[in-house]
Amino acid sequence: MPLQMIKPTGDETSDVVSIQTLDFAGRAIDTYIWCNWAGPDGDQEAWSDGSGEIIEGVKFAPGTALWIQGSDSTQGIQTCGEVSASDIVIQLRNGNIALGNPFPVSINLQDILPEGPDVSDNVSIQTLDFAGRAIDTYIWCNWAGPDGDQEAWSDGSGEIIEGVTFAPGAGLWVQGVSDQQSIRFPAPEL
Repeated sequence: MPLQMIKPTGDETSDVVSIQTLDFAGRAIDTYIWCNWAGPDGDQEAWSDGSGEIIEGVKFAPGTALWIQGSDSTQGIQTCGEVSASDIVIQLRNGNIALGNPFPVSINLQDILPEGPDVSDNVSIQTLDFAGRAIDTYIWCNWAGPDGDQEAWSDGSGEIIEGVTFAPGAGLWVQGVSDQQSIRFPAPEL
C-alpha cells in the first residue's frame, strides 16, 4: 500500500493526523504528517515530512501496522485496495513488530498461527492502548487446554483464550525471538 493512498477522514485533519513506523522497542523510525499545504505551491493535501515536502516512494507490506495519532475521535484512516485470496505471512524478529489484521473482516485470535522453530512460549501478541501500554497479552504455547496437549493462544497459564477477535486493520504488537519465526493470517473465504 503506497503511503499516499492512505487518507485521513474526519474534521480538521491537517497537521494533527500523523503516522509513525516503530522499531522493535516501540520507538519511532519514520513520521509522516498529513497537511493541506504540501507540494511546491503549498496547495496539496498529502503526507509530508512536516516541511510540506510530499513523501514519495513509501509503501507498506500487507499486515504492516502503523502507529496513528489524531486529535479527536472523529478522525480515522481510510485505505483501499484488493483483498488477497492467499494467507498473509509476516516475518518476525528478535523483539517486537507492529502488525495488523490485513483483511477487511474480523479475525479470530486462534486462527492467527505462529510458524517456525521454538514458537511455544516465545511468540506473544499484545493489544495496546492509546499510549502504547499493554491491554491484553496472549502467549502461544503447545501445552494448552485441560489436558495440556494443545497448541493455542493462552493467557500464560495454559487456559485457551476463546472469543477474542480483531477488527479489520486492528493493530497488534507481536514479539518473537528469531527471524526464523513468522505469523500467518489466514485469508478470508471469499
